[in-house]
Amino acid sequence: MTMTARQIIKQEYGDSKNFMTPDALRTGKMCRNIAYELSVGTGLSHNTIYGVSIVMLDESTGKTERLYDDSHVFDSMMDAAAYIADYKQRC
Repeated sequence: MTMTARQIIKQEYGDSKNFMTPDALRTGKMCRNIAYELSVGTGLSHNTIYGVSIVMLDESTGKTERLYDDSHVFDSMMDAAAYIADYKQRC
Protein backbone atom coordinates (compact mmCIF):
# COMPACT_ATOMS: atom_id res chain seq x y z
CA MET A 1 0.00 0.00 0.00
CA THR A 2 1.56 3.28 -1.09
CA MET A 3 0.23 6.48 0.45
CA THR A 4 1.25 10.08 -0.05
CA ALA A 5 2.89 11.99 2.79
CA ARG A 6 -0.29 14.00 3.32
CA GLN A 7 -2.38 10.80 3.50
CA ILE A 8 -0.04 9.27 6.10
CA ILE A 9 -0.09 12.41 8.27
CA LYS A 10 -3.88 12.79 7.95
CA GLN A 11 -4.50 9.14 8.82
CA GLU A 12 -2.50 9.53 12.03
CA TYR A 13 -3.58 13.00 13.14
CA GLY A 14 -6.89 13.53 11.37
CA ASP A 15 -7.76 17.22 11.30
CA SER A 16 -6.20 17.98 14.68
CA LYS A 17 -3.45 20.59 14.93
CA ASN A 18 -0.42 20.66 17.17
CA PHE A 19 -1.15 23.21 19.89
CA MET A 20 2.41 24.60 19.82
CA THR A 21 2.90 24.62 16.04
CA PRO A 22 -0.60 24.69 14.53
CA ASP A 23 0.20 26.09 11.09
CA ALA A 24 1.39 23.41 8.66
CA LEU A 25 3.95 24.64 6.14
CA ARG A 26 4.58 21.46 4.16
CA THR A 27 4.53 17.70 4.21
CA GLY A 28 6.86 15.28 2.55
CA LYS A 29 8.39 11.84 2.74
CA MET A 30 11.61 10.93 4.46
CA CYS A 31 11.50 7.58 2.65
CA ARG A 32 8.83 5.30 1.20
CA ASN A 33 6.88 4.71 4.42
CA ILE A 34 7.89 7.63 6.67
CA ALA A 35 6.28 11.05 6.30
CA TYR A 36 6.89 14.38 7.99
CA GLU A 37 4.97 17.57 8.53
CA LEU A 38 6.80 20.84 9.06
CA SER A 39 4.73 23.36 10.99
CA VAL A 40 5.18 26.72 12.68
CA GLY A 41 3.84 28.36 15.81
CA THR A 42 4.69 30.50 18.82
CA GLY A 43 6.74 29.20 21.73
CA LEU A 44 6.22 29.90 25.41
CA SER A 45 8.56 32.90 25.17
CA HIS A 46 6.51 34.26 22.24
CA ASN A 47 9.27 33.28 19.81
CA THR A 48 8.63 31.55 16.48
CA ILE A 49 9.20 27.80 16.63
CA TYR A 50 9.14 25.10 13.96
CA GLY A 51 7.93 21.56 14.56
CA VAL A 52 8.79 18.44 12.61
CA SER A 53 6.32 15.62 13.23
CA ILE A 54 7.23 12.21 11.86
CA VAL A 55 4.84 9.32 11.18
CA MET A 56 5.59 5.81 9.94
CA LEU A 57 3.22 3.72 7.83
CA ASP A 58 3.27 -0.05 8.34
CA GLU A 59 2.64 -1.06 4.75
CA SER A 60 1.66 -4.62 5.68
CA THR A 61 -1.22 -3.48 7.93
CA GLY A 62 -1.96 0.03 6.63
CA LYS A 63 -1.64 1.41 10.18
CA THR A 64 0.31 4.54 11.06
CA GLU A 65 2.45 5.25 14.10
CA ARG A 66 3.77 8.52 15.50
CA LEU A 67 7.55 8.50 15.87
CA TYR A 68 7.75 10.64 19.00
CA ASP A 69 11.49 10.18 19.48
CA ASP A 70 12.18 11.41 15.94
CA SER A 71 9.81 14.42 16.10
CA HIS A 72 11.37 17.69 17.27
CA VAL A 73 10.90 21.42 17.74
CA PHE A 74 13.43 23.93 16.39
CA ASP A 75 14.10 27.64 16.90
CA SER A 76 14.71 28.28 13.21
CA MET A 77 13.42 27.13 9.85
CA MET A 78 17.01 26.50 8.80
CA ASP A 79 17.56 24.05 11.68
CA ALA A 80 14.27 22.26 10.94
CA ALA A 81 15.14 21.98 7.23
CA ALA A 82 18.62 20.66 8.09
CA TYR A 83 17.08 18.02 10.36
CA ILE A 84 14.70 16.91 7.60
CA ALA A 85 17.55 16.72 5.07
CA ASP A 86 19.71 14.72 7.48
CA TYR A 87 16.87 12.34 8.31
CA LYS A 88 16.25 11.71 4.62
CA GLN A 89 19.91 10.79 4.18
CA ARG A 90 19.69 8.26 7.04
CA CYS A 91 16.30 6.86 6.03
